Amino acid sequence: MKGVLPAITPETQPFWDGAARGELVIERCASCGHNVFPARGVCARCQGRDMRAVVVDAPGRIYSYTVNENPWFPGMEVPFVLVLVEFPDVPGIRVVGRLRAPDLGAVHIGATVGVGFEPGPGELSIPSFVLDAA
Repeated sequence: MKGVLPAITPETQPFWDGAARGELVIERCASCGHNVFPARGVCARCQGRDMRAVVVDAPGRIYSYTVNENPWFPGMEVPFVLVLVEFPDVPGIRVVGRLRAPDLGAVHIGATVGVGFEPGPGELSIPSFVLDAA
C-alpha cells in the first residue's frame, strides 16, 4: 500500500510500535479511565497527562462505511471500502481503516470485523479490517 508517511510523535509512538507487533493500541487515562484515540498525550475528559497504552482486542463493528471508486494516486486499486469501526468493549473509540473484503455486497453497518494490518508507507504497519467469517 502506498500513501503519505505520517508524522510520528512521542504521543503516537506507542500506536506505531503496537502496529508493528500487530496490535491496535489506544490511550487510556490512568486518572479517570477515559479512552482516547488517536493519541494526544492528554485526556479529553479530565486533562490528565498520565496516559497508558492499551491494546484493543477485536472484534469491532462497522459504525459507518464508504465505497471509494476514485484512486488517490496512480496505480491504486479501486473500488475499496473505508470503514469507521467501533469497539463495544472500548467505549468512545472509533478507528478508520480500509476493509479487506472480497465481496463488497457483504459490507453493512453493524457487521463484525477483525483487526488486521497491512504494509504502509515507510514500512509502517497500517490498521485494516476484515469481515468476520462467523
